[in-house]
Amino acid sequence: MTVANVLVVDDEAGVRTNLRRMLANLGHEAWDAADGAEALRLLDGIRFDMVIADVYMAEMDGMELLVRIQHRGLKIPVVMISGGGYLASEEVLAMGKACGAVATLDKPFTPKQLRKTIEPLLKPPPQQRVRGE
Repeated sequence: MTVANVLVVDDEAGVRTNLRRMLANLGHEAWDAADGAEALRLLDGIRFDMVIADVYMAEMDGMELLVRIQHRGLKIPVVMISGGGYLASEEVLAMGKACGAVATLDKPFTPKQLRKTIEPLLKPPPQQRVRGE
């Protein structure tokens, strides 16, 4: 497993801290943003291998962030997380998946659940063999 740059986007500081710690324990570099607008500013200057974003945030929510990442043509896997809000977490996460999130996690989740979700998404693509090799 190679070290990945992962951007954590959540309006709750405690969630960001815990997620960064979990990611560091898995051997990854973790950055964080408090909302989608801050995440977009970071995406302008840093190459990330994955974004993990909460759905419900005040300034710019995770769904809008997902759409803006897609509109920018960034090929970054986005994992949506939620503990629920106006809708049950299952409903809102299903909407995130339908809009292009590669995976979802229902909060709270364990380090094992996080690893099981993100590690397959961070594996490098298989090497293509060139004819004649």
